[in-house]
Amino acid sequence: MNWRSQGKSALAKMLMQEHGVSKRQAEKAVNAVFSCMARALQRGEVVELPVGTIEAVALPAGRKTQTVQKFENIQNGKTFSRLVRARRRIIRFKPNPRLIEKAPFPPPPPGPEELRKAEECEQLISALGFPNIGLPDWRALLAAAGGNLDWLLARLRQLRRDGHKFKNLDELAATVKDLYWIRK
Repeated sequence: MNWRSQGKSALAKMLMQEHGVSKRQAEKAVNAVFSCMARALQRGEVVELPVGTIEAVALPAGRKTQTVQKFENIQNGKTFSRLVRARRRIIRFKPNPRLIEKAPFPPPPPGPEELRKAEECEQLISALGFPNIGLPDWRALLAAAGGNLDWLLARLRQLRRDGHKFKNLDELAATVKDLYWIRK
């Protein structure tokens, strides 16, 4: 059951559905677990869960010990402020590192300048005799220019000015790589 942030009532409901216990027994069980966790945190113990650990730690150095908190009188609706002492300890949750998925972040979208350069590269490659190239061929050409789009663009401009024609993309990639002296 996916109970996400629905609280203790969702846990009690899950106990009722999956284990066939009564509502009162499920609520008692869930409340017992949470009260045990609260008492352990009050004693300064670390509570271990499958998703991570919870512990009560002292306030970080430099944290204010008193704050101003606003209250509202529910009878007349007026708000008032009071000076309130901050708690001496805070609850810290540390997630289980085995559950953290470390996926590579997607690259940022190309900017307008990069799009213009890529479009010019495609036009130059088309003028050199390759109107339709795939992504692997594009990557091979970029790798031949040391991964630098500006260098690839400069080398393709030079090849077009010289009037070169190529039989296949491998020959073009080799020629682009050989033109190492042409920089931006």
